[in-house]
Amino acid sequence: MKKRAFLRLALQATLCLTSLKASYADSYDPEKIYQKGDETEITINGVDVSIVYLNDSPSSNFVPSTPYDNNNSWLWSVSGSYKGEWVPFHYVLFDGVETEVQYAGNTYKLLQEMWPSSPSPSVASADNWGWECQDCAGSSVGQCRNPYSTDYYPISLAQLNNGADNTTPPNASGDAETISGLGGDFVNINQERSCNTPFALYNNDLYFRDGCDPHSGIGYYGVSDNTNVPAPQKRLFADTDTDGPVLYGWNGGALGIRQRNNLSAVNGPHIEKIALQWTPSNVYIGTEKLPMLFTTYNTIYVKGIKGTRTGLYVSGTEKTKAIQIYDLTNGGNSFVVYGNGVVNAKKIYTEEVEVLANVNGSRWPDYVFEKDYKLRSLHELGQYISENKHLPDVPSALEMEGSKINLAEANMVLLKKVEELTLYVLDLQQQIDKLNQNEERK
Repeated sequence: MKKRAFLRLALQATLCLTSLKASYADSYDPEKIYQKGDETEITINGVDVSIVYLNDSPSSNFVPSTPYDNNNSWLWSVSGSYKGEWVPFHYVLFDGVETEVQYAGNTYKLLQEMWPSSPSPSVASADNWGWECQDCAGSSVGQCRNPYSTDYYPISLAQLNNGADNTTPPNASGDAETISGLGGDFVNINQERSCNTPFALYNNDLYFRDGCDPHSGIGYYGVSDNTNVPAPQKRLFADTDTDGPVLYGWNGGALGIRQRNNLSAVNGPHIEKIALQWTPSNVYIGTEKLPMLFTTYNTIYVKGIKGTRTGLYVSGTEKTKAIQIYDLTNGGNSFVVYGNGVVNAKKIYTEEVEVLANVNGSRWPDYVFEKDYKLRSLHELGQYISENKHLPDVPSALEMEGSKINLAEANMVLLKKVEELTLYVLDLQQQIDKLNQNEERK
């Protein structure tokens, strides 16, 4: 009797726990507007799973946004804090968080983004992608690692090409055929492009990020030779006939180099340099930390300068060489423009030169004609010239040797001398007039 009573109590406890499990209510609320990073809990195949909302746009922008819908599974992912039995759901690598699951008695660590249609951790780890088994001692996982990389992604080749795709591709994959390759199934050929494919070919473009994200990739934009596209038809990029390949990104892109610090080593740390970088508003040559010289063998044309736009703008200190032309044959600079506006050149050919005289009214030589101006007598002027061998206020030849001349200052000195000379001439004329008058009286 005691044994039967114990069994009856155990059965009741089991039924109670089962009823509690069965009555578990998902905390996911289809009426709630979820924001990026919001977490909730759902039940998948009888397993309680903590999931996180991934999209930058609120869930109200997507109908339906339920995590149970595989067509919208890219909006939700198993949370990085989840550690439990593997469930066929969307998994994403989170920064600083290792996602681990249990499957068939083994523990697997997430290596890359995985989708609901992806293989189980056991299959994926055996093929050296997706999941890595942490305790599969003696298996091929530990002994036969892929010699090239563990970061292989499938490639989706879409056969449909309508030649006029101006919208984001739909969430559709169609029928698929798998081609096996080294380490697993690498190429997935679909009737329509697959949104779950990180590297997809569609409409003559290669999408790098996702088959349903046409904002990062490379494509050919010129005369199309596809039989599904009415000919002759141009594929324009930014309303421009480039007639060649175009590399594009959501907020820009870059071209660069990647080298090992020790070029003779088989492996080791790398150094990366950006040669060309572009954003929605600017194009940059090199970077501030690792600049690269811009060299051209031909003329640089600056076109379309209108209004307040700048044709050539150089920022820096007053010592910055904004423009420099170097003579490789004879050596030395033949033309230099510094950042503060200084121009060094051997000769300048121009029809007109305007010099800004940075002086106030008191310094302009008109003061020579004021009544209180003390003009040297011709006797005093002659004595000064005899002693100094140059005019007053004019630098001597010794002073000017190797020195620079300020055109504005030099012109003011010359104007002053001309005005003084005018006063001398007027004074002489007065003396001549008086002599003539005296002669007439006689």
